[in-house]
Amino acid sequence: MTAPQTPEAVLHRLELKIARRLEGLLQGDHRSLFRGQGLDLADIREYQYYDDVRHIDWNVTARLQIPFVREYLEDREITAWFLLDMSPSVDFQSVSVSKRQVLTEFATLMCRFLSGKGNRAGALLFSGSVERMIPARGGRRQLLVLLDALTRYRNPKNARGTDLKRVLSDAARMIRRRSLIFIVSDFISTPGWEKPLAQLASRHDVIAVRLSDPLETRLPDLGLLTFQDAESGEQVFVDTHDRGFRARFTAAARAKEEELLAAFTSAGVDALELSTEDDVADAVLRFAEMRKLRFTRGPA
Repeated sequence: MTAPQTPEAVLHRLELKIARRLEGLLQGDHRSLFRGQGLDLADIREYQYYDDVRHIDWNVTARLQIPFVREYLEDREITAWFLLDMSPSVDFQSVSVSKRQVLTEFATLMCRFLSGKGNRAGALLFSGSVERMIPARGGRRQLLVLLDALTRYRNPKNARGTDLKRVLSDAARMIRRRSLIFIVSDFISTPGWEKPLAQLASRHDVIAVRLSDPLETRLPDLGLLTFQDAESGEQVFVDTHDRGFRARFTAAARAKEEELLAAFTSAGVDALELSTEDDVADAVLRFAEMRKLRFTRGPA
């Protein structure tokens, strides 16, 4: 096992591999990708089908019997928050990279990109619940603080299963100013988090970054194996040679995938899928293009 790298070494490696490339390809106004949260009213105009329903002016709409929306002057500064899942299930890996490594790479990449444009970033690290808050600040030092927290983090021996309902409710209380929020998680949690997600998204610009590993959706024929749930510790002995079992496993994974996407859509949250097989920069760039297209032209 290789020794853990210092935050400075990790940052240097990521800057060479990803950050400069991303910054070069995302030249232009970053607010076309991440909307500002200004509160100064600029104009009122007739609603168009791609507009955010949260900006509807209900008083004007009621008077004129036609939907109208408010337009606001955007703040020059964006405050971004990273809700980072540090639970045991994120340590899972079937390839050369774990979901935890993908999380670190993504958070570092986006924090580097945003802070380089004069914005601030903070983080909430959670497992069973929120365990640490890193206040929102700007600059390279903040990036090193975040990296240090991620590289030093160790799951407690008595770690509980992830409770996203509690995490999202706590985040709503802790993050008071309108912000850009990235929820970076595999979304393996006790049920009941959908409503708190929608409530959080009603105030903030929320992006769900779902971490996954190919072995979670495609089970190869490996014979008799013992699987252990990383969250609960429960073990089960299965025969992966059984085609019927593999088919049921794939069907259950597909159903879970559809359930998650439906929850994100219902909450009005954009979702970015990040597999341990993906190139993080490529995935973020594809997502960025989708966001820009939707903001400038509306949905297809």
